[in-house]
Amino acid sequence: MNRSRTRALGRGLEALIPMSPLESRAGSGPLEMVAVDQVRPSPQQMRKQFAGEPLRELADSIRAHGVLQPILVRRLPDGYELIAGERRWRAARIAGLERIPAIVRGGQVDLEQSLLLGLIENLQREDLDPVEEAHGIRRLIEQFGLTQEQAAARLGKHRVAIAQALRLLSGCPAVLSAAASGAISAGHARALVGLSSQEAQELGLKVVVGRQLSVRQTERWVRSYLPDIRRRRPEARPGAALTELGRDLSEVLAASVSVSGGRSRGRITITYSTPEQLESIVSKLAPGRL
Repeated sequence: MNRSRTRALGRGLEALIPMSPLESRAGSGPLEMVAVDQVRPSPQQMRKQFAGEPLRELADSIRAHGVLQPILVRRLPDGYELIAGERRWRAARIAGLERIPAIVRGGQVDLEQSLLLGLIENLQREDLDPVEEAHGIRRLIEQFGLTQEQAAARLGKHRVAIAQALRLLSGCPAVLSAAASGAISAGHARALVGLSSQEAQELGLKVVVGRQLSVRQTERWVRSYLPDIRRRRPEARPGAALTELGRDLSEVLAASVSVSGGRSRGRITITYSTPEQLESIVSKLAPGRL
């Protein structure tokens, strides 16, 4: 077993499921066993799809071990509304549970804070498809007036990852649908949204799927598909290629990368903000150094 995961098990559930300061404060409400049938999903839930097989596997685990992490709800006159934990609640229903452990917030809880908690709880999970994640991040930013840096801090992500996620939303419906279903990866989709028209993106999607291109091959195909754009802008602004290189390096390293200078000499600057991010960068550039 991975040593870091073993240490996390020794520190309890919070080590495995990161909680923001807001979520930690949410735990101050009373813990109750509430009737599963009295709980209803929040209309603000950003997740629209819950994969059947993983849900059944979670239901099997709940039958064997119970619900290990309580859901978060707010009290209503006729029951409870979910703030966080809809996947656990759905699995508990499949498992046939009559009651589920829940942290209950008062009926007058700030609705904006409830939505924020629910968004963060969902976005910290890894089973969201990239389009759901992007929509959730955009809602978090727009509804609460956050910058990308502030959203990144709330979610424990780097700002570059936030920017990359949001970039997906400029894709045409066909590209977004393919990314959501897993037919193409988020990397493929980010490359295809570099094409300005819906027709070009749809053509690119057919090429990617038909030829089974890798992400790098897709990026090269997209660059080769822009002859008309090059004709409209015959004199590319100085440094455009280096700027694009910086974006590519940022994606590869999951860190902020800037490139300055020219082709003969210049500087590449990599910025990291946590020890974990530094380890990730070093592992990609110089494996075994740390």
